[in-house]
Amino acid sequence: MKILIDDGLSSLYNLTGIGHHGYNLYIHLKQFCECEITNYWYLKFIPRGLRKFTYEGCTNLHSLYRRFEIIHYQNHNLPYISGHAKRVVTIHDLSVYRFPETVPTIYIKHNQSLIFHSIKMADAIITPSEFTKEEIIDCFPEAKYKGIYSCEVGLRDIFFEEDVRSDIFIDNNLLHYSYFFFIGSISKRKNLEFLLTAFTKAKENGTIRKDTKLVLGGQNWWGASNINKMINSNLDIISLGYLSDSDIINLYRYSKAVIFPSIYEGFGMPIIEAMSQNAPLIISDIPTSIKLNERHGNQMFMFKLGNEPSLMKILNNLDKNFESIKSKLNYNDISIYRYENIAKRHLEVYNTLL
Repeated sequence: MKILIDDGLSSLYNLTGIGHHGYNLYIHLKQFCECEITNYWYLKFIPRGLRKFTYEGCTNLHSLYRRFEIIHYQNHNLPYISGHAKRVVTIHDLSVYRFPETVPTIYIKHNQSLIFHSIKMADAIITPSEFTKEEIIDCFPEAKYKGIYSCEVGLRDIFFEEDVRSDIFIDNNLLHYSYFFFIGSISKRKNLEFLLTAFTKAKENGTIRKDTKLVLGGQNWWGASNINKMINSNLDIISLGYLSDSDIINLYRYSKAVIFPSIYEGFGMPIIEAMSQNAPLIISDIPTSIKLNERHGNQMFMFKLGNEPSLMKILNNLDKNFESIKSKLNYNDISIYRYENIAKRHLEVYNTLL
């Protein structure tokens, strides 16, 4: 079997969720079959605002001559020209349908069109969770007749290593267990304005210690300007920007808790990453986070979206009692998220097409 992973432009930027997933899927699929990954390096010379549209044109052009049995497109974009291969598309979520207010206006219609076309024309559809699969079938009932499969996102190999070194604490004058940690894009969908407001109020009224900090990791995206204003006005909130895997792992390990306050997610990769480092977790009550909590023993601390007192009460508990809470955590078998297992699941889908 000869497979191509189309990385959907992830090779042009610092790898984040989709980029990490596509690359690690490629690395581990090579154990079982002949597999390659695209590299659109030449698009770096295109102005950033035009790259996505140029990429979509390139995928159509490449479809004419690529010789693979299966091409797996990672980011809900399926070329209009079908070419010779069976085509699999991953749709990570339906945020442009469910929460359009969290993305740019120009992004909404264009990506709605891409998703609609991909569902209509794909030989198989992959989602990162049963929740997203059910959402797609609910919005596009015809999807269930062509093959739609849930294949989760995985944990990169480094997350299973014990000795992962980092200078992140020295470089930022940060102490172990002196902070709460968030990792993800600095964007509206991640619900950061709500988190920052609740954290600031908790500091002001003494709900949490005066020396406890909130550390944010991730790149700016839509809605970042308002969030960054809030960050810059509060010395107890530290934004570190894009982080390496070794930095992320150490920030997970030595946090009082990892906070995942999202409004909506197709899966929630930071949750499984935090579990792999035995970090306490504070989550919003969205379906994907609830499902992961249930699977791993209902040990996460969950607040209701929009309920500030609920989050502040949890912050108080973790700020005071993180040591005893952390010592009792047992998230059960995290090895199910090893990319070797994730790759095998994808391979099963590919085999159904051949």
